[in-house]
Amino acid sequence: MRKLVKVFPWIVAIVALAMLSGCAAVCGTDEQPQVAPPPPPKKWQGAPAPVTEAPKAPALPTTYTVEKCDDLWSISAKPQIYQDALLWPCIYNANKAKIKNPNKLKVGTVLTIPRDLTDAQKAACRAQANKFPKYVVPKGAKRYCPPK
Repeated sequence: MRKLVKVFPWIVAIVALAMLSGCAAVCGTDEQPQVAPPPPPKKWQGAPAPVTEAPKAPALPTTYTVEKCDDLWSISAKPQIYQDALLWPCIYNANKAKIKNPNKLKVGTVLTIPRDLTDAQKAACRAQANKFPKYVVPKGAKRYCPPK
């Protein structure tokens, strides 16, 4: 009972503060002004924008300059050329006057890249690539090509 007598004034004080704060929050404030409704959405008037054509993809190159460590296989595999390494005979056949050996290319040679190939021509090039003997680097050759 003595504990209750000691705690009772604290409980009364807390309840009184709670009542006063609630009254101050409700009683002490002025009326809030009326909030205006948002304006209606604007209606768009005018002619629609003209439909434009889709942007054209950049034209694929028709020539290629041989760089260090390039071979026909890697050139034809490049995304801007054919994206297919087996189509290297197409480049070789178009540039026979410039290329004596398809395994050896001179740096700086400008090769013509044929673009108007039919499916039959591509199939013939793939068949020719499969018949061609694989290039083997001679023993002792130091062939280092830095990554591009």
